[in-house]
Amino acid sequence: MSLVTERPDNVAGDENKRGDRKRTRPWSSTLPLRTALPMMVPLGIALILFVVYPLIRLLWDSVTTGNGPGNYADALSSGAVRRAIGVTLLDSAVVMLLAVVGGTALAWAVRTSRHKWLKGLIWGAVLLPFWMGVVVKNYAFALLLAREGPINSVLLDLGLIRQPLELMYTPIAVVLGMTYTMLPYAFLAVFPSVGTVNLDLINASRVMGASQRGTFARVVLPLIRPGVIAGGAIVFAMAIGFYVTPVLLGGAQTPFIASVISDDIFRFFDYPRAAATSVILLVIALTTLAVTIKAVGLRAVRGGLG
Repeated sequence: MSLVTERPDNVAGDENKRGDRKRTRPWSSTLPLRTALPMMVPLGIALILFVVYPLIRLLWDSVTTGNGPGNYADALSSGAVRRAIGVTLLDSAVVMLLAVVGGTALAWAVRTSRHKWLKGLIWGAVLLPFWMGVVVKNYAFALLLAREGPINSVLLDLGLIRQPLELMYTPIAVVLGMTYTMLPYAFLAVFPSVGTVNLDLINASRVMGASQRGTFARVVLPLIRPGVIAGGAIVFAMAIGFYVTPVLLGGAQTPFIASVISDDIFRFFDYPRAAATSVILLVIALTTLAVTIKAVGLRAVRGGLG
């Protein structure tokens, strides 16, 4: 007597269909919610501890310590703070303009160049600042801008000047140092928009008789405008928080808000005014980003941030 039993054909067919469905399920890069949530827990804890809590504590201290809400009046009535805000906003605006123009030109060169060696050279020059420390970059500029540095030596040899120029501890030195640091951010923010430009439109514009400048202004610039605006906002929001570069290259001649905050904490022990000034700096940065998001959309800003 045989003990082997056969399953009905319909049962075997159902199992085969379920197996086929499991094997043919399409792959998705999106993690299931039950998998993503546990992975987000460490990041959420880190954000709460190192971002959310310090910001809330800073805002709370700015209105509860010292003169309370009057700390903001004390900060804005201080000549040192007002001068620092003016210098910070002006220099950051200049850096934003230079970085965006330079970053857009480099991104366009990478997009249109047919030479791989040139593209690699530009990418290497753009990424090099990311591999260097802040002190190293500023020390390099200090050597370049010194009285006996290469810039003054070349100008003297060419007979363009009769005595060395005082380039260090000037707004020019600060702007140059900050622009060198922020240029890669502007390039990476603009490059995604530049990469989507259809070069056939450029050829069509030239065939219709438009000049190179006219083609760039009327065809290319409208297409990459969201990336340019987003890149400018990102550079400006980051530039107003600079501390090391203004101190090393500008000294007391170019006080930034971060320098004034540091002096209030470590020299004058005026933490309430430092907290209020920090909140003012944060509000300026957040307002810049909010206006940019309103103008070009969140996707463009997220693309600029990578």
